[in-house]
Amino acid sequence: MIAIDQSSFKQEARAAHGPGLARAALLFAREIAYPELRPSEWLARLDQWADEVQRRIPAGEPPWEQAQRLGDFLFSEIGLRGNREEYADPRNSYLNQVMERGLGLPISLSVIYVEVATRLGLQAAGIGLPGHFVAAVEVGGSYRYLDPFHGGAEITAGDAVRLVRESTGDPGPFRREWLSPVPPRAIVARMLANLRAGYIETESWLEAVAVVERLALLQPESPEHLRDLGLLHVRNKSLRQAVQYLERYVELRPDAPDVEAIRRSMAGKLKEIVRLN
Repeated sequence: MIAIDQSSFKQEARAAHGPGLARAALLFAREIAYPELRPSEWLARLDQWADEVQRRIPAGEPPWEQAQRLGDFLFSEIGLRGNREEYADPRNSYLNQVMERGLGLPISLSVIYVEVATRLGLQAAGIGLPGHFVAAVEVGGSYRYLDPFHGGAEITAGDAVRLVRESTGDPGPFRREWLSPVPPRAIVARMLANLRAGYIETESWLEAVAVVERLALLQPESPEHLRDLGLLHVRNKSLRQAVQYLERYVELRPDAPDVEAIRRSMAGKLKEIVRLN
């Protein structure tokens, strides 16, 4: 395995074993926003947190009690918490900043919990509720759930319905698949999607481009990322790059419902390129 500080997000995304959550998150943080970041230092901090909790676990302590002990350490002692006041701050999505500042989104806090729990030997997973993200620990063949954004409190299926309703306004009934573990690749993609939305909202086009470039590396089977890159380059007035990406999208998805609109947009951009020359 390539040492993490000499690795890249592309290498992590295409690793045979699939991307590691913390590794991938730290690599995209370095490539998008923090070029001096050394991922190894933050992975070592996760190791240290796990070692500290491990020293406190009595012999034979059941998994759920270990999981609660970990939650007390991370959310009471270390003081990690959800950033309700500045939810859209991009720093909430960068693992190094979450660990440094103690503030994060549901998904970034859940990733930290899962990473440390795994180091303790617990069977932990991320759970992608619509509009919210929580963590789970396997206990006796089934999962129990907790909410890192709200201090690591245990949640039930009824709580999940409430969280989804509060986050999305969806009044519909509970769906069992909400509580299914999410694969690491999909978790990393959701972290990047949060960043994309935040940068687009602030019209930070270059940062948004960098995020979607990583999404395209992570999900090469999804031509929609090429379309999004093209549209972002339009916003950034990088017309040649825009046309290149949009042409590739049309080539790969000729039957997509937005293809005609894309073709019209490309025609206009090509005329503008000619005029500028």
